[in-house]
Amino acid sequence: MTRRTLLLALLAVIATAGAAVAEVCLSPWVKRLAGPEKYLYVYAVDADAKDNDFLAVVDVNLASPTYGRVVNTVDLGSAGNEPHHMGFTDDRTKIWAGTLLSKRLFILDTATDPAKPRIVKTIEDIGAQTGLHGPHTYYALPGRMLITFLSSADGNPPGGLAEFTNDGQLIRVFKNPANAPYAYDVAVKPELNRMITSSFTPLRNYMKPLAQWDMKDGGNTMLVWDFKERKVVQTLVTDPVPLEVRWSLKPGAAYGWTNSALGDSIWFFARTPAGSFTAKKAADLGKGCLPADLRQSPDDRYLYVSCFMRSEIQAWDVSRPDRPRLHDTLVPGVSPNMMHVTMDGKRMYITNSLLSTMDYSGNFWVRLAHIGPDGRLKMDPFFDVDFTKFPTGPARAHDMLLN
Repeated sequence: MTRRTLLLALLAVIATAGAAVAEVCLSPWVKRLAGPEKYLYVYAVDADAKDNDFLAVVDVNLASPTYGRVVNTVDLGSAGNEPHHMGFTDDRTKIWAGTLLSKRLFILDTATDPAKPRIVKTIEDIGAQTGLHGPHTYYALPGRMLITFLSSADGNPPGGLAEFTNDGQLIRVFKNPANAPYAYDVAVKPELNRMITSSFTPLRNYMKPLAQWDMKDGGNTMLVWDFKERKVVQTLVTDPVPLEVRWSLKPGAAYGWTNSALGDSIWFFARTPAGSFTAKKAADLGKGCLPADLRQSPDDRYLYVSCFMRSEIQAWDVSRPDRPRLHDTLVPGVSPNMMHVTMDGKRMYITNSLLSTMDYSGNFWVRLAHIGPDGRLKMDPFFDVDFTKFPTGPARAHDMLLN
């Protein structure tokens, strides 16, 4: 069987697989894809910070003759930004994409021509508008974009949240409280009227080479917010540096998980019968793991953890949500970081750059793992997008979105 015949056969399987359960790790307000993905957007940092950063468009349509190739790049018009995360607006017509070292934030149109996104707005000094620096998570609300920030504008704590209209007008800012000043991720469970934020480290720390980091300059808290009032109602304590916030995808389920980067652990949080929340360590991932990303399967059966320092991805069975069990491991290459699981739960795209101050591999890529019905992971031998051979040289592939 030729490579193309195999790819077309896989496409036929996907087309008859039935409706998607969920598009994981996106805001519940984001419009869902109607079918299999065609484009993978990859946010990329010029590796030596001398040339402009960019957004790469990878063809992931199995029937396309350019499948698995970069078919377009969107020049950000500047260098040294440290592009990091991005997110769709609720109507899926725009991507908001920010940077951790510069003060720039970009809004891109993806609706006019999904294969050729274009920048429609650049905010040059987000700190001047918000009093905050280091936008991290882009969380779509109805007609709005909610963004977490790692620092205040001067690079020190506290971090916080800022809320914008979809076209980039600032609405309001919420800074973290003094007793929990560190910020990172955000996720909302609308039916519970609860929002949870997590904590990392500020600009003053992450801008330095990893060997110079102060490992005590980071958070160990998760904040529970009244979502409608945008007010903190509770502070939870975890192992150091809880990163991703992942609510259960089951409607009404009042629990979820986070990954502690410096605790090498998964933590479980849940609402009690009295209405408050508790958090407890649920799994040890192994010393020196540095769990950088945490993703879910659409059926809420598995959690996937990227172990950046151990170069493996772990799949954890969470059919008993508070007692995860290691189910499978996969080595996709050196230092896997970001993962993106497709809406049908059958594919996982993987990149291997975390931060330019933390990366220890010079070989950057985007790869694909297939997820079997049994939850086992297997690398795709045909899909391997090399991010070291751009005209401007190597680029650090980081965050991803599908369209």
